[in-house]
Amino acid sequence: MSEGLFTTRDIALMSLFGSMSSLATLTTAFIPAPLPGLYGVIAIPIGTILLLTVREVVGKTGAATFTQLVSGVVSTLLPGGPPVKWIIIPTWVVGGVVVDLFFRAARPSPDSRVLYMIAGLIYNLPGDLLLYWSFSLFLGWAWPLFFFLYAFVAIHALLGGLGALFVPDVLERIKPVIG
Repeated sequence: MSEGLFTTRDIALMSLFGSMSSLATLTTAFIPAPLPGLYGVIAIPIGTILLLTVREVVGKTGAATFTQLVSGVVSTLLPGGPPVKWIIIPTWVVGGVVVDLFFRAARPSPDSRVLYMIAGLIYNLPGDLLLYWSFSLFLGWAWPLFFFLYAFVAIHALLGGLGALFVPDVLERIKPVIG
């Protein structure tokens, strides 16, 4: 893991992965489902895999934060984006900060499924709580906190953790391409 400035390759990879993560959310949001937000069953694991993979491939602190920034900007600019557009960028960026801090502290090896799973479980938590605050304050949603913690935060954490379990396999498969 080499620290330093981002190279052009790093910026291109982070931008590509951030855009793919955003598009995974926007393209699956149109899936007809009996419950709103059910598209997250697909979008959250894909986004988690992309985020943790690019963080590992780039190997520099700030890679996840920049990737989430790109993802948030793309999500807010494309049609079909989130209902409270201005909160998405900070919400996703804080998830990137959590991943960067976790990788800096834990330094997971490319085959450490447990550490990737922990990162996948925790990175959405601060952003979800920020979303709850903004939805209740600006949209007037009066969800009970217990329901929100179960229906939103717990499911996001579970899906992120499950997606993160595949990161070592993805890294192994792309190793010949990235060198």
